[in-house]
Amino acid sequence: MNDLHVALGVLAVALLGAVYGYSKWQERRALRRFQESLRGSVGDPLLSPTAPATQPLPAAAPGSRIEPTFGPLPDTGVNTAAEEPSPQAESRTVPSDWVEDPLLDCVLELRCTHAVDGVAVIDAAAPLARTHLSLPVHLVAWDGRAQQWVAPDRFGFYSELLVALQLANRRQTLSELDASHFIGAVQQLAVALDADFDPPDTHRMLELAAELDRLCARFDVRIGLTLEPTDGPWAPERVTAAAAGLGLTPVTPQSWQRLDARGDALFTVAAANAPVDRLLVELDVPRVAPVAQPLRAMFATASELAGVLEARIVDDYGKHVQPASIAAIEHQLAVLYEEMLAAGIEPGSVRAQRLYG
Repeated sequence: MNDLHVALGVLAVALLGAVYGYSKWQERRALRRFQESLRGSVGDPLLSPTAPATQPLPAAAPGSRIEPTFGPLPDTGVNTAAEEPSPQAESRTVPSDWVEDPLLDCVLELRCTHAVDGVAVIDAAAPLARTHLSLPVHLVAWDGRAQQWVAPDRFGFYSELLVALQLANRRQTLSELDASHFIGAVQQLAVALDADFDPPDTHRMLELAAELDRLCARFDVRIGLTLEPTDGPWAPERVTAAAAGLGLTPVTPQSWQRLDARGDALFTVAAANAPVDRLLVELDVPRVAPVAQPLRAMFATASELAGVLEARIVDDYGKHVQPASIAAIEHQLAVLYEEMLAAGIEPGSVRAQRLYG
């Protein structure tokens, strides 16, 4: 090795050392800048900091300690719909007061191979809520400690569930498409929870729905009276004052209810148009218990309103209604009530409320 080789080797080592030193200097300089930018936020992470604009924290006094709590996370502006079912979706499938009704519901039982926590149940039920079925869907779980069916709780553990679909109501009846979507959603729920269930016979479901629809239509009766002004339309303010004076409970600015002692609606009063050219008084027969004598209460209120507003009471054909006609209507209602009881639908009961809701 001659002197040239030695010189070149020394030069190469010097250049490598210079490059290494420069890179370390740049690294240390960048690290110092990064630490300076963070220096103002270093401290106890459980002490209340000044929250950045992109992640709001719960309000707390400066310097106070934020203890961990159970509850909803603060809104960070991030869409978490994929991980967490919305409250609206959860309320549709996890009722707190639902009771199985063999006349109204198609109920499917899910048997989990092992106990499943409540969070997993609620999350797995989210697709069921998103099926957008036209009839109510209910989900309950068996609470072994309480020995009863309950709405799934996030802190519970369950091995049995019931998923129910109401077959019909006064507005609609189960369609083949909805039945297929419901069964598919329950199958998806069973897979997510590692549960077994027996798929129902779709044809039989549709038959039961059609039978319930016919039964519902048989007793879907409403009795109405109409109040017409004798001297031109009423101002809305006058109608509102008359309704308040008779103790009617407002529902909307143009509708009211007469409530019984328990707070249940007996009948409704609704104003048509503005200025008001008629008032419609209506009794929804299957939704009201006969013991409250809703027909007599409706006639009495209609008569009082007619006196206050200087109106006349007419039927659907515009004929004047005589007070004596109440006896004939009551006789017809008594026959209808007996037929409803014989068919297993008690007027004013929970079953009737669900069917005619």
